[in-house]
Order: sequence, then C-alpha cells, then structure tokens
Amino acid sequence: MSRDSILRISEAEDAAERMIADAKALAQSMIEAARRDGRALCERTEAEVSDEYAEKLNELGKRAAEMRERVDAESREELTSVEAEIRLRRRSAEKIIIRGFEQKCR
Repeated sequence: MSRDSILRISEAEDAAERMIADAKALAQSMIEAARRDGRALCERTEAEVSDEYAEKLNELGKRAAEMRERVDAESREELTSVEAEIRLRRRSAEKIIIRGFEQKCR
C-alpha cells in the first residue's frame, strides 16, 4: 500500500474514533438529561398529586361536616318529636293512674 493510502486509513480511523467518542459523550449527555427531566417530572407529578389529594381530603372533610350537621339536625328534630310524645304519654299515664287511685279510694 502506498503511504498516502495508509495516511487516509489512519485519518479515517481517527475520525471514526472521534465520532464514536462524540457519540458516546452525546449519548451520556442525553441519558443524564433524560434522568434529570424524569426526576423533575416525578417531583412535579408528586406535588400535583399531593395537592389533589389535599384538595380531595378537604372536600371530603367539608362533606362529612355537612352530613354530620344534617344528621345532628335530624336527630334533634326526632328527639324533640320523641320528647313531645313522651310528655303526652306521661300525661295519659298520669291520668290513668290517678283515675285508678280515685276508683280504689271510693
């Protein structure tokens, strides 16, 4: 082979090695960027999900409080109704007892 051919081959090999080294460096850089972007995306997603969960929990807390208030109000109404019925029955019972005593006393 001629010296010129050997130089061209050597230059081509050097160029190929530089291209391989550049490609490896570029690939490593792309991998690092992808990891960095992936971590950032995970952090953003975790923050968004955390905010959504906090909002949902807050909403559920409000709904639970509303339900508790509604149940309390219904219970108070029912209690008032039961107390009124108890008073009526007590009066009736008292009248029945008093009549029974009156009859025995006669």
